Amino acid sequence: MSTALPLANSVIGTVRNASAGQSSAGQSSAAAQQAAAQQAAAELEYKRQQDAAQAAAAQAALEQKYREEAAAAERSAQAAAAARQQQAQLEAEAQARQWTHDAELRQQEQELQRQKDEASAAAAAAARAKEMDDYRSSQEQTLAQLRASQEEAVRAKEADAQTQLSQLTAAADAAEQRRLAALRQAVSKTRAGLGARGVTAQDGSGEAILLGLTNSSETERKDAQATDQLKRAAIQQSLDEAKRRNLLELSQLADRQRLEYMSKFF
Repeated sequence: MSTALPLANSVIGTVRNASAGQSSAGQSSAAAQQAAAQQAAAELEYKRQQDAAQAAAAQAALEQKYREEAAAAERSAQAAAAARQQQAQLEAEAQARQWTHDAELRQQEQELQRQKDEASAAAAAAARAKEMDDYRSSQEQTLAQLRASQEEAVRAKEADAQTQLSQLTAAADAAEQRRLAALRQAVSKTRAGLGARGVTAQDGSGEAILLGLTNSSETERKDAQATDQLKRAAIQQSLDEAKRRNLLELSQLADRQRLEYMSKFF
């Protein structure tokens, strides 16, 4: 536009100068018309150049506006992309923190559950151990009660056996005393009878009679002793059998308790 204006001014000046020269020289009206036409053409060209310059300026301004708008849009897009990228990064960081937090919570929950399981297992084991101890104590108490009952029964049986043995001893002593007394009495009577018949104890027949009495009395003593020993053996055998029965009963109870304990807890 700045280049076109001087050119138009130059054309207009030339036309005007030509018109002035023709007027002063008294040229014909045709020349004046031609000069007016040239002046109008020059002015039209000037106006066209001005319009072209203005159009070029407007086009340049519009292109500059487009460039500025495009640059602004690019900057806005870049800013939006940067904002989206930053937002995505923030969201990713927040998600990572949330995942870490969730993982820590799960780990804490797992640890708490593990502790609860261990506590529950320990409580169950303690309860089982207590139940086993209580059951075993009950079995031992039952066994101890049976043993005490048996011991009391054995003591009573031993006391009864001792009484019976004492009675047997007393009876045997009394029988021995009676046997000896009877023997002395029989010997005295026999000697008296032999003396009445004029036979002494030193004679063969008298000695044989007295020996027979003695042998008979000795046989009676031995029979009494054998009977006494049999009675004593029967008393001891009864006591021993009672003790064996007690041991067998204790052993059977212990075996039964062991089987019950194993079947209940294993």
